[in-house]
Amino acid sequence: MLNKETQNLNRVSFLTINLKINMMNNNIWYTGDWKQQNNKEIPYNGVQIRARANYTPVTSPPSSQKLDSVDLEVVDFTKNPEGVSSSIVIYKTGVWFDIPIPENNTVSPPQPNTDFTVMGIDYTGLGKLQLEATTTGIFLNIQFRYGIQSRSREELGFIMKISEVYNEGEDPIKVSG
Repeated sequence: MLNKETQNLNRVSFLTINLKINMMNNNIWYTGDWKQQNNKEIPYNGVQIRARANYTPVTSPPSSQKLDSVDLEVVDFTKNPEGVSSSIVIYKTGVWFDIPIPENNTVSPPQPNTDFTVMGIDYTGLGKLQLEATTTGIFLNIQFRYGIQSRSREELGFIMKISEVYNEGEDPIKVSG
């Protein structure tokens, strides 16, 4: 029988995104219900997660750049066709980080934005993101629920593989397909 780590990795297929940007690379993962065009009513669309890997500065003489942190933006299009964005920086492996609920700055005083539907999988608390180091690399692991109550969806598992070192000309992030 396969161990849990191997089972999880076998469920993930990776699609290489060709990027030519040095130091910072952007990639976007979409939930399974994502559509190229928004619906005309709620729910307008799903969730996307944008990632940018940050590596240590170039040294002299040149050497491999090591992963320093990953900037993540979780954008929920469920109740707002423009999307409601929450940002987080993950700088450590093996630790679950909360996906913060962004503030609605159109009201005074600012309040949590009720158009952001991302939450914990048990309908309480906040959604979670984690960089998980395995024998085959570093993966972005997700654990959250989103959407309108009658049609909420759960997202669990590895969605991106992020290279621990960056060498010029290589693609450091692979998004699951």
